[in-house]
Amino acid sequence: MAIVNFEVPAALDRRIKKTIKERGFASKAEFFRMAAFNYFIKDPDQQDRDEINKLTKEISRLVEVKFRGKKIPSVRDQLANLQ
Repeated sequence: MAIVNFEVPAALDRRIKKTIKERGFASKAEFFRMAAFNYFIKDPDQQDRDEINKLTKEISRLVEVKFRGKKIPSVRDQLANLQ
């Protein structure tokens, strides 16, 4: 495994230490490994979009199964008693 050394400004170091403590990382090395992993391997925005698409498809499927052939009241009608 390669060893990487670099300097960070004091303000960033304080934020890193705080994050390590709050999120339970074992060390700065573990923190930076996870940061690199998330940067290079995982795209959080893409994961969020994938999850939203998956949930949207499942909701569409459930609505189709439950209300197939039935007239669904408008959103205004459904929420009318909440005013």
